[in-house]
Amino acid sequence: MQVALAVVGSIVAALFDTSVAPFATIGGAKPDMVLVTSLVVAVTIGSEAGFVWAFTGGLTLDMLSAPAHPVGATVVALLLAVGVAALVARFAGRNRVVTAIVVTFPLTFVFQVAFALLVAAALGGVPVSNPVAPIFPAAVENTILAVPLALLGRWIWLRWGAYDRIEW
Repeated sequence: MQVALAVVGSIVAALFDTSVAPFATIGGAKPDMVLVTSLVVAVTIGSEAGFVWAFTGGLTLDMLSAPAHPVGATVVALLLAVGVAALVARFAGRNRVVTAIVVTFPLTFVFQVAFALLVAAALGGVPVSNPVAPIFPAAVENTILAVPLALLGRWIWLRWGAYDRIEW
């Protein structure tokens, strides 16, 4: 059930990313809903669900914006960011909500740089004079977006999620 919910949730996040998010730009940057939800799911719920979320959400994003994105570029960049988040969550303390919020800021930079390098390798050079300038507002916006999503995601998981039980 966890994997099925991750697939459906990531597709909804990708649809939001391509339909509503371009109209919610602040400072020239739009929120990366699939990235934020993938990171929050990986840290608060589990790495398996986070990887499924990143793969299906990235593939959906690539398919919805096919001419601009080479197929697989978003998937690889998301899997890289979620892998780092899962590694950090493994060694972080017990407060997964704070960890999810804190890792969102630097991993937005990791995702954006990896995505730009993959697009540059697939389609040719990406003309950007200052590569960090457009990423910083997106990182701030993603971190702010991660606060309610992490709180909501952890609450839902604690309320209705699976619990480890002793098997006899």
